[in-house]
Amino acid sequence: MTKWFKFEGETLSFKADLETLKRKLAETRQQINNYQEIESDLDSDAYMARGNGFCETKYSEDFIERRLGDLNHKAEQLESWITNF
Repeated sequence: MTKWFKFEGETLSFKADLETLKRKLAETRQQINNYQEIESDLDSDAYMARGNGFCETKYSEDFIERRLGDLNHKAEQLESWITNF
C-alpha cells in the first residue's frame, strides 16, 4: 500500500510505501551522520567540503547547523509517518 506524503515546508509531495519511508529515513540518518562528521572537522586544515570530492571550500558553520536542523526535522517526520503507517 502506498500513501502520499509531504515534508513540512516543501511544495512537492511524494507517494511512498512503508519500505520506501524506511529507506528514506536510513538515507536521512546517514546524511545527518555525514554533516555531524563535517561539523566536527570544521577546524581541521585538511578538511575538504563533501560533494564532488574536489572542492577546497569549507562549508560554513551556519550552513551545517541549518542543514542538521532540517535533516533532524525530516527524520522526525519520517519516524512519525513510519509509526503511523
